[in-house]
Amino acid sequence: MAISWATRQLLDRHAADPATVDWRWEAMAVHVVLRYGSGADAEALLPVFLDAPAQRDHLVPVFARHGDLAMADRLLEASIEAGRLREDVPPEVLHAVGYLGCESAERILWEHVEGLYHASRSACLGLLHLSCRGLRTEIAEALEHHAGASLFPEFLPALATKTGDPSWPARLVEWGEDGASTDCNGGLFLGIALHGDAARADFVKALWSPRWEANGGGTGSDRWAYAGARVLGLGMPELYADLLARLDSDAFGVSGSAVKRHCLDTFAALLGHWTDRDWLGLRMAPDPQESSEALYRLLFAWSTPSVNDSLTGHAHRVLDPGDPLITRLHHLETLLLREARHELELHATTSN
Repeated sequence: MAISWATRQLLDRHAADPATVDWRWEAMAVHVVLRYGSGADAEALLPVFLDAPAQRDHLVPVFARHGDLAMADRLLEASIEAGRLREDVPPEVLHAVGYLGCESAERILWEHVEGLYHASRSACLGLLHLSCRGLRTEIAEALEHHAGASLFPEFLPALATKTGDPSWPARLVEWGEDGASTDCNGGLFLGIALHGDAARADFVKALWSPRWEANGGGTGSDRWAYAGARVLGLGMPELYADLLARLDSDAFGVSGSAVKRHCLDTFAALLGHWTDRDWLGLRMAPDPQESSEALYRLLFAWSTPSVNDSLTGHAHRVLDPGDPLITRLHHLETLLLREARHELELHATTSN
């Protein structure tokens, strides 16, 4: 299979003068390869990465998304020294080898869980894709050690399903409600969602709760709340219906306006991730099924020319006129319309 046009551009620019490759452009090109590439792209880009791994961390998701177990072994061999990740290798490699099912890396990944943030996150996300049969006791002990703490290895709670202990969903909820800093609740969102339908109601409750700050872009809580929704198969139509019910509710008392604004802000954060379509690196969190055109009609169409009952119409109803969240929603409307047009262009070019 031939390499994609985007990969050819990456190869040509790195070959011409690697120092001039802008990271923003590279991130865009990698996004295209992730969505539309193949194993040939991963094979072509691997030598480029291995030549200077510290400067080319943007390429790592390509190896996970389009690579195979043999590629995981090659990454592992080139990246690990004395049981630890080499200093010049980005920690995302830990996520990639786990995602590719490299069971031999299980112990190596576990050794990084209590380390620095990025290595810990990558190791936990990688371990989610491995059996962890040899780590069950150690994972349980680590969770017991940190349970209830304000600060902890953020994605350790995502591994709670690996313990086989049915008490963890409720304990993760309690941890997020009573102890965890909102700087650290991404792994709690993901950990609750990974327990499936039994934890669905608790996840939804946390999603809309101001205490959990699922709208938090600075902390990354919004990204992992979105990932949790994907794990549970919560589509945007279902989330939108839930949002509208909350905007119409009188159950929030004197704090009603603030709670409703928070719910709108959270939905905007989830919609932003839907529109970006960034690759999450979680096999258990499949891509959205809704088309951009269908979602645009659901959220931004008016039922009649004289009644604005779209998402922005509801926002105008519950927010102050100058609230910047209204501007943000209009911006998301524009982005979603642009994504819908892009989908039509793809259909037109690929069907000929």
